[in-house]
This record gives sequence, structure tokens and C-alpha cells, in this order.
Amino acid sequence: MNNGITKITYAHDITLVTLSSLPCDSSAVAGILSAMSDGNVNVDMISQTAPQGGAIRLSFSLSDRALGTALSVLGEIRSKNSDVKPEILPGNCKVALYDENMVNTPGVAAKVFTLLADAGIQVILVTTSEVDISLLISAHSLSDALAVMGEAYGVDPIQTEF
Repeated sequence: MNNGITKITYAHDITLVTLSSLPCDSSAVAGILSAMSDGNVNVDMISQTAPQGGAIRLSFSLSDRALGTALSVLGEIRSKNSDVKPEILPGNCKVALYDENMVNTPGVAAKVFTLLADAGIQVILVTTSEVDISLLISAHSLSDALAVMGEAYGVDPIQTEF
């Protein structure tokens, strides 16, 4: 029987960017992501909150190496909309768990989060697809997270570059 995970990858030196007080309209998100793209900043793990009080929060990850450029882009965005409040958290790691049959395997996310909780590992951001769970965790938790996941799923984690 499939245990739900057949591949584990990880990347070092990931920054989390969270922008609060964005208008509840897709053009705001499109504008921010387009500005990052125009600045040649590759973003990943994009997550938007549900609207609250007419505003949303947008979070995304990027390589620590791109942080200087991203800060410049964010400065331009803030100069046009001073209500946008960026929060920057560098020095994280991304762990991605994959299985092509995950979509048909109940309980995969529950097991992943239980394993992490039992190990005392805090998840900073999570994004998913039908076949992938991507987790942003602090760099100091990476070794423990890889050990726990590798043992639980019998998979050797593979380092990737962002």
C-alpha cells in the first residue's frame, strides 16, 4: 500500500515575504507578482488569505539571494500604496513532499502535520497541490524535519536549489 510520499526535496536560504492590507482585488496580487517578475525575482509558495475587513494578506517565498532586489521592488510598491505593509523573514528552508497518488490517499497531510507537531517543528507557511505539500520551516528545524520525514516515509531527502 502507498504510504503517501515517494519524494522529499528541500532547499536552503528561503525568505518569506508577507504583505498585509492589500485591497481585495485580483489586480493588486497581479500587480505585485508582475512587479516581482519584472524585477527578475522568482517567487514560490504563493498564499493569499480570505478577505477580512476589505483587505487580504499575500505571502510568498523567494531565494535569500533575491532579497535585495525584492526589497527594491517592495519599496516601489509601497511608494504607490503606503497602506501595504511588508513583513520579511529570511533564513528559512522549504521542504516539499511529493507523491503522484497523494490526491487519492486520505490522511497524508494529517500524518505530515502530526509528525512535525510531535517533533516540535513549527510550520511557517504551507502550500499544496494534488500531488505536493510544500512547507516553509525555520532553518534550525530542517535537520529534525528531514530526519522525521525520511524515517516515516522511507525516503532519502534530496537537496534542490531555489
